[in-house]
Amino acid sequence: MYDAVIVGSGPAGAFSAYALQGRNVLVLDVGYRPPEIPDLEGNLYALRQRREDLFEELIGSGFEGLHNVYKRNISLKLKSPYMSYIVRNWAELMPVESRNFEAVASFALGGLANAWGAGVFRFTAKDLEGFPINVADLEPFYDEISNHMGISGANDDLASYFGAEPHLLPPMRLTKLASDILDRFRIRKAGFERQGITIGRPRLAVLTEPHNGRAAYQYDNLEFYRPYNPAIYNPAFTIDELVARNQVTLRTGYLVHEYIERDDGVEVTARNLSTGSYEKFLGKNLILAAGTLGTSKIVLEANRDYESRLPILDNPMACIPLFRLSRIGAPLEIHDSALGQLNLIYQDANSPGLLQGTIYGTTGPLRSDVLFQFPLSIWANLTWARYLSPAMALLMLFYPGAGDSSNYIRLKPDGTLDINYEWKSNQVAERRLIRAFRRIGYLSAAALCQYPAMGSSLHYAGTLPMKSNAGRYQTGADGRLFGTRAVYVADGACFSELPAKNLTFTIMANALRIARKVRNSLK
Repeated sequence: MYDAVIVGSGPAGAFSAYALQGRNVLVLDVGYRPPEIPDLEGNLYALRQRREDLFEELIGSGFEGLHNVYKRNISLKLKSPYMSYIVRNWAELMPVESRNFEAVASFALGGLANAWGAGVFRFTAKDLEGFPINVADLEPFYDEISNHMGISGANDDLASYFGAEPHLLPPMRLTKLASDILDRFRIRKAGFERQGITIGRPRLAVLTEPHNGRAAYQYDNLEFYRPYNPAIYNPAFTIDELVARNQVTLRTGYLVHEYIERDDGVEVTARNLSTGSYEKFLGKNLILAAGTLGTSKIVLEANRDYESRLPILDNPMACIPLFRLSRIGAPLEIHDSALGQLNLIYQDANSPGLLQGTIYGTTGPLRSDVLFQFPLSIWANLTWARYLSPAMALLMLFYPGAGDSSNYIRLKPDGTLDINYEWKSNQVAERRLIRAFRRIGYLSAAALCQYPAMGSSLHYAGTLPMKSNAGRYQTGADGRLFGTRAVYVADGACFSELPAKNLTFTIMANALRIARKVRNSLK
């Protein structure tokens, strides 16, 4: 019997394993890995000069890189040939049905964090108002994870929103466009703040200096094409490190379906994807860290419940293009990054809580990804994108998750997840932000704003929320699922609320907190 069985190897699974290292721990996951690491050294511009053909690396023999041209849109980081393993077979292994929620899941080792934006933000007291835990409960675990993975950034004007980070590496180098935005903001800082807008450096789990045996970021702008960049933290790194030191046991190729509590522990049933047979694993404790959708499905399947509707939270998004006309046709910056350049906080009495934004450059994706974004011919769109790219930034604006009774997730008898999520922007925040940026020379219009479908943020949460007095399909402050003796929920499913900021860092810290309590309970 294992001391604990952990389902999943993403942010929650990795730090549950980290907390329990040295005990008799089993991590179960499908655990897909990239088929190989492509031979890509240097940035795309240098590669194009010394390589005649990059078709396999950028487009792929199955035309994976053109996925969004002829299939439903997915995140640009999930579709290139060497990154598509992240979402391999997910729709077959966990089918989802919805008319308004475009879900994505991952069965890769490390989960969707194989392609995350690497933004790390501490939840503040305001963010945790609906939780049965507070900042002091999470703070030591934030600190421990920060030291483990390394975080770059600055304790600047955004520190009151993101929390003070005591051991930051130097911030990432800014592009000329992002640097110009930050300089212009600082000149008109008082006016921006009167409108509820604050701009500063992002906190990123990206190394700007060597740390814990990992190299610093090289500004090669290959995040969309090459997996396992050692400078960008991936939970798979922690899992592999624990396995190499014989601190945990990892079994991949297993899809967990359900569990049942017995007198002597929790029995987990998983399908061996190689043989098709079902195998059972017994642990004193079960920690569910399969991602919000995966964990919810396992819990409902274990209860044979095809009627209950669980709540679900997701961050609605708005994409606002910003144009600096004087930079149209300027030379592209060769040594660049597809990661977030700046962060923005917007607060207004008419907005549903704080809104958070990230400003990105546009040099990471292929130009084919904008083929149909402008109302011109394909050739004209490609030409326009070439000259417009140095002059354009994208502000991705995130809204808090909406806790509405009409938003739900349900398991159907055939194993399909049925999800409904209703949301529509009134464009008040977008229009005010556009006016504010116009004053510093960056143009846009509400008609140019795009609204990715619900589910596109990949910030799913709240299906099995933590409550002070937990009831059915809820968890206590210790993460234990109501009605069970030793089943714990460690991922975003146990979040009580979903603020606008990225939740991954808090998933990690909360999972570490929960798993430490499990460790302390072991004899």
